[in-house]
Formats: sequence, C-alpha cells, structure tokens
Amino acid sequence: MDKLVSLYGILKKLRTAGVKMKDIAEASGMSPSTLSSLYTSVLPSYAALLAQGKRAEDALDEAMKQVNNISVRRLAESIDSLYACACDMEGKLLAERLGGGTLSGDIERAFYKWLPDARVYAGVYTGYSASFHSGGLKAEPYMITSVPCSDGSFNVYSRDISGNLVAGMGLFSHYQAGYMLFNERKGAQLALKMACLRLPVMSFPHYIKGIYVNHDYNRNPVARRLLLVRDGDEVPLEDFCKLKAADIPK
Repeated sequence: MDKLVSLYGILKKLRTAGVKMKDIAEASGMSPSTLSSLYTSVLPSYAALLAQGKRAEDALDEAMKQVNNISVRRLAESIDSLYACACDMEGKLLAERLGGGTLSGDIERAFYKWLPDARVYAGVYTGYSASFHSGGLKAEPYMITSVPCSDGSFNVYSRDISGNLVAGMGLFSHYQAGYMLFNERKGAQLALKMACLRLPVMSFPHYIKGIYVNHDYNRNPVARRLLLVRDGDEVPLEDFCKLKAADIPK
C-alpha cells in the first residue's frame, strides 16, 4: 500500500513539471479518465486517511468509494506497471534537469552521430573465437550492413555452429569503438551476446579485433577474444544464409 503514497508523490512532481496526465496515461496503458480519478480523488484521500491513523486496507476501501470507474482488484493488477512507468518518467525528467540523459537516449544520439562513418565497416567477415565444443577455434560468418534502420542503428548478422541465423544491432563510431548485440537463443530464454570491437584506423579494415561476452551452457558469464577477418563486401541476406560456420580442431 505504501507504493500508492509514493505513486501520488511522483505524479504530483510530474504534474508540477508540466507533464500532461494524458501522456502519463498513454505511457502506462491506463485510460486518462481512470488515471485522473486516481490522481484527483483516490490517492489524495488515501494519503490523508493514512495520516489520520487508519489501516491501509480500510483507507483504500474508503477512498475507492469516491470513484466508480476502477475497482480495488483492478487497481491492484495495474499498480506495479503504473508505478514503474511513473518512476521511469521521473528519472528522465530529473536527468534532463541535471543536464544528463538516459542510456537509450545516449545510444540513439550516437547512432545518428556516427551514421555516415559506420558504413566504412560494412561487409562480410569470418569471426574466429574459442570453441566450447572442440577446445580449438570456431569460424562463424558475420555481416555488417550499410543500410541503417529507422532508429539509426545497423543490422548485423551471424551464423552459428548450429546453422542458425542470428540477427542483431550494431553501433560503430569512426575509428573508435564498435558494438554488436545479439540474442543467441530466442526460443529458450533471452541470451544476449555483446561484442566489443576495437576499430582500426583505416578506411577499409581488413580485420577487427575485440572481445565478446555471453553465457556458457551452465549460465556462467564468459568472455572470449574475437577476430573478424574481412572476406568482402556485404551480400544479399539470402546469399549470406548459405555461408556456414565451422569448428577448427585444436
């Protein structure tokens, strides 16, 4: 129940800062009329009754009598998502006031900032890294595309030992650092693989060194060296799917 009091305080901060109630409702997935009833009637009454010493359950029941478009059960089902949404909006608002930014906003700005230079690294590569299966190396095809997505990122692809096509997103600064993010096992769980690359100071890189981080079969985080050797320009995705990964014995 204390979450309701915290939610009321956050909503007051957002409204004072000029955030519209309909924008909060849209972000949280709640109807504007329902959220307005909570903010103007239920939450202030609930907080006042608690301050008078009433039990939380009794205070909520009495406060809910002032509205007829939401029930206690429905409020209980939606309070977590509404509270999380309000906290997120408060965090973004605070970051803007302090001259900072959110992580997603920083990444989006980086996408567009380096958009013209990132095409330098487009092409087909063979990625060499340590193999869990053979104890030797595995050679996997990678492709970095030159056509940006709607958010300014670039699609990157790889083919694993099992023959799966794994799609991801890439961010490449000019002559600085590159990042490729994949989800290796979509069916079973979210299994992210992040490749951090040191981009070479050359117009057309022949190879790129880096490290990738993911989890082994026991869900332990592991890091492996990665060497991307350029094979040529990018190809249609259909042709890329014909390339195969291979194990190289120790």
